Amino acid sequence: MRAMQMKGYGGSEQLQLVELAQPLPQSGKVLVRVHCASVNPVDWKRASGALRLIMPMRFPAVPGYDVAGDVVSMGAGVGGFSVGMRVHARIADMNAGGCADYAIVGAAELVAMPDGMPYDVAAALPLAGMTALQGLRDGAGLPMVAAAGTRVLVVGASGGVGHIGVQIAKQAGAWVTGVCSGANAPRVRELGADEVRDYTRGDAFNGVAPFDVVLDCVGGDPGPWLRLMTAQARYVSVIPGPMTFIWPLLNPFSRRRVKPWMLKTNADDLRYLDGLWQRGSLKVIIDDRYPLPSLGQAWQRSISGRAVGKIVIEVA
Repeated sequence: MRAMQMKGYGGSEQLQLVELAQPLPQSGKVLVRVHCASVNPVDWKRASGALRLIMPMRFPAVPGYDVAGDVVSMGAGVGGFSVGMRVHARIADMNAGGCADYAIVGAAELVAMPDGMPYDVAAALPLAGMTALQGLRDGAGLPMVAAAGTRVLVVGASGGVGHIGVQIAKQAGAWVTGVCSGANAPRVRELGADEVRDYTRGDAFNGVAPFDVVLDCVGGDPGPWLRLMTAQARYVSVIPGPMTFIWPLLNPFSRRRVKPWMLKTNADDLRYLDGLWQRGSLKVIIDDRYPLPSLGQAWQRSISGRAVGKIVIEVA
């Protein structure tokens, strides 16, 4: 099979298209013929070595956590799937492996795709969607129903996680403000944001009422956002910087909560997101599509920070 592989830490220049033996699914695993994968910032951040202390890589490595495709075969003890079934997942294994013709996926994290869902959407949804859902629901404590009156600020509202976070918060009944560039503001409004703030303007937050929840999909220092929060607000960063961990230690008695959030792969959460998509309550924006051998270009697009929505890798 074809696979994009890295033999050591570095940037997109380290990626090589290679031929590997098709893997065999062991007990509890499923072999998936990959139609589409997607790019997430964690892919190139891990590859660079920036996260090696908390998420080390074992080389040679095939990147790619999100996959959508068809079941080819199953290991011992796997039930609920059949050959040819259309499925998608966020691969929980730290070794990933999605940017290849075939990928091994744990049966516990694999979900049947809804009828009518395209492979590109199915590949774009898992990691970003579950991160947004868990960050709001579990990290910030936002109730998924009857959250009327709760004011939510989504930083990076046009990005992969952010554009889904806007929609999930609206489905929960919250008043949602998105933060993005002025060029992307119309798209964020189309997704349901009640208002949009252009971060490039110096007066972007003049006169804004305080927020109960801040979902930061850009990362860095939480300090600039704390002044926009109520006294008991919750700030959750899905790309936590050092201060996200340090701030709670320096402010142990503050009623404000500052939390880093790391995704936990959960098939039930992916099914919940699939249900929103089936009901027409969730749109997945595709920024661009790249063939498998152009994975390096796709990474560069992600690194640029200009992607609107998700970047998809077309494999089959």
